[in-house]
Amino acid sequence: MNKGIKQKILFVIPSLAGGGAERVITHLSNHINRDKYIPELLLIFDTGHLLLKNLKKDVKVTKLCIPTSKKYFFLQTLIAIIRQKPDIVFMGMSGINVLIAPFIPFLKRIKWIARETNTVSMHVQNKRMLFLYRNFYKNYNRIIAQCDDMKNDLIANFNIPNAKIKVINNPIDTEFINHQLSSQKSVLFPSGRINLLACGRLVPQKGFDLLLKAFAKLKEKERFYLTIVGDTQDNDYKSELESLIQSLGLNDLVNLAGFQSNVYHWYKQADIFVLSSRYEGFPNAVLEALSCGTPVLANQCKGGVDEIIIEGANGCLFDFAQRNFEDKLKKILLSDFDREQICRDAKCRFDVAVIMAQYEEVIGAV
Repeated sequence: MNKGIKQKILFVIPSLAGGGAERVITHLSNHINRDKYIPELLLIFDTGHLLLKNLKKDVKVTKLCIPTSKKYFFLQTLIAIIRQKPDIVFMGMSGINVLIAPFIPFLKRIKWIARETNTVSMHVQNKRMLFLYRNFYKNYNRIIAQCDDMKNDLIANFNIPNAKIKVINNPIDTEFINHQLSSQKSVLFPSGRINLLACGRLVPQKGFDLLLKAFAKLKEKERFYLTIVGDTQDNDYKSELESLIQSLGLNDLVNLAGFQSNVYHWYKQADIFVLSSRYEGFPNAVLEALSCGTPVLANQCKGGVDEIIIEGANGCLFDFAQRNFEDKLKKILLSDFDREQICRDAKCRFDVAVIMAQYEEVIGAV
């Protein structure tokens, strides 16, 4: 990059709904160095953009408003990218990333970066998409993996050269979280219970069905109350969860609380945060819970969980397959966690200032 010449970087993502990938793109758009880059944002689908209110005013936003049902939406997206004339394109969601990948060799003036959002071999089942991953994903100049599990999966299963992949953990904006926590909030959980909190989209990946079954087997489950916060992205799965709660006799012990615009008070007031996912990318919910000082009980799934959890310091790991949820729950209850230290450690490791420096190093070297 020539000194004094700013480059336009275009962040591309389907929407700014409330998910983890959307939060990361919001952080990157807000915090990238304005002395070097002009950030712009391209939103693809005609859907809710809940996080737009958190975006800085100087980020130019283009909304394509394409219906989610449209089959060849990626072609309109590609045309929009070309029209924006960016120097760098940062693709922020795996599904659209891989659909754009075959066209990259025809647009060599642009530098292309993809941020992978999940452990691909576990997340993607569609044969056409898997073909695109194996044959075209390496067209990107650089691919950001969020953890070692994700990087190793891309190398072993999708022929991505090691040199093209950079591991960068997800960021948390601790300043924003602390601001959100500064507002007054009434008590969110029932008193006299040990309150467990789970958070995420209501989709099978998040393993809430596994959590409900394990919760129902607790010998003293009446001591506990489980709250699941998250938006409904799969109505069939939500119905499955509701039926499970009914059939397991958990109506008085479980609350499906839906989407919450300020989830940080929920993190802060919970006794324990539970991650029940079958697999992950690099779970933002765990990072945010830790940033609020709440210890985490996490299923030891693929996706960097064991890179975040420090046993006895900020939480514990369990394994649904080993049926040790109750034993590890007892262990975490007997541990003397320093909540302030959990907050400090999360900021030291994952604060947006720390992670942004790593992103800018990669972006500057493309």
